[in-house]
Amino acid sequence: MFGLTHKISDNSLYLLHDMVEGMLQNVEHNLRETSKEKIDEIGQLQLQAAYYKQELETFKNDIEEQRKQSFQFSVEELYYMYGQYDKFVGIEFHKFSDAAKKFGLNIGGIFVYGKNERKDSETIINSDNIPRTKGPVKIDVSSNYKLSDEQVKELIEVGFNSGDIYEILNSNTPLSNAYAQKGKKEIPNTINIDVDFSDVDPCKLALYNLNMRLRDGRILIKGEWDEYCGYNLYYSPEIKDDKNLKDKIFNEDGGKKKEVRFYELIAKHRNSDITEEELNEFSILLKNRRIERFEILKTELTKTGINSLEKFKADHPDIYLEIYKTALTFDDDVLTYTKSPIPVYWDFKSYLHIYLRHCDELQPAGHFKAKTPFAYKQKDIRRILSIAVEQLEDKIQARLSQGLDFRTYGEKSLYFNGNYYSMRIESNGRVDSFHPNEYND
Repeated sequence: MFGLTHKISDNSLYLLHDMVEGMLQNVEHNLRETSKEKIDEIGQLQLQAAYYKQELETFKNDIEEQRKQSFQFSVEELYYMYGQYDKFVGIEFHKFSDAAKKFGLNIGGIFVYGKNERKDSETIINSDNIPRTKGPVKIDVSSNYKLSDEQVKELIEVGFNSGDIYEILNSNTPLSNAYAQKGKKEIPNTINIDVDFSDVDPCKLALYNLNMRLRDGRILIKGEWDEYCGYNLYYSPEIKDDKNLKDKIFNEDGGKKKEVRFYELIAKHRNSDITEEELNEFSILLKNRRIERFEILKTELTKTGINSLEKFKADHPDIYLEIYKTALTFDDDVLTYTKSPIPVYWDFKSYLHIYLRHCDELQPAGHFKAKTPFAYKQKDIRRILSIAVEQLEDKIQARLSQGLDFRTYGEKSLYFNGNYYSMRIESNGRVDSFHPNEYND
């Protein structure tokens, strides 16, 4: 342009082109505003416009020809420099590229890879001869960019050509390849806050949380309604006369539902306001709760060839004790904080299915040890599950709203912090299974 030589790798490559476009716009504006009688002035402006157009077209053709012969970023380089570290990057596309036409000149996000794509990329960058390929790359684009849902979907599922990238900007943060990391991991961006709850009534705290969710218009699952009604029967006994809650509190014969009574007695016990007779009743309910849940445990163990609960207790006393305590205290739990039409939750059966198979602290010897364990401590697995559900929320709700279950596995597995996860959620929102895929090595 204007006798200058331009290369596609030049800094500020499109600065002069942008300036000339602005000059052309001014000339075209003046042409529209100039009266037809000023023939000479119009002629000069037309010559200027033609000159600018010719320069712009020459520049564009030159750059496009260079881009056919060369490109700045290969698929392999993008993975090596950014993708393997899950780094957020800002991308500027070449001005005349297909990507720029579809998505605008600038986008930003994190490159995404299917399970096999990442595995193959790791093999390539660790080889002695790394190729340089121009091909499609996918990105999970930030919501800061004004793109339609269709554009966001195309970027994450189809992507764009790596040769369309002109420049990449990224922060100078520490580099860590979570996919290649071995051993236990910490959940990223975690802030631990020490809070003393010794003087807090956990029943009132739970009730406060449930009330907040109801005020937000969110849906409670059955176990949460039992908890809500049970605690309220102690703290606000007039609730028993609420016509909207009678079916949730009482059986058809007029007696309190045992699940609701269980939580009412928890509140009484917590506040040292329980009689001897009620204490006996509470002990029976706890015993029945354990028996019902140990039947679920027997079923899970039988699936893998462990047919004797007593033998399991003798062979794995620590695991047995942990499950015994959990059987008494585990409450069905909604896993997201969004206002969802169908809440996604896990129950005791979900807990056993996930922890016995994939929590190495609770994996019995034998068949269970063949399963891939989580790369996190036992206390973090529930949060990993919650993060997974949150990331997949839209896709999950799309399936559940049609009365279908939700599954993600194989190449479509969910990626988080270096691991890929498979998941199945039943059509009613209950998590059936969740586990990391095979080891990365």
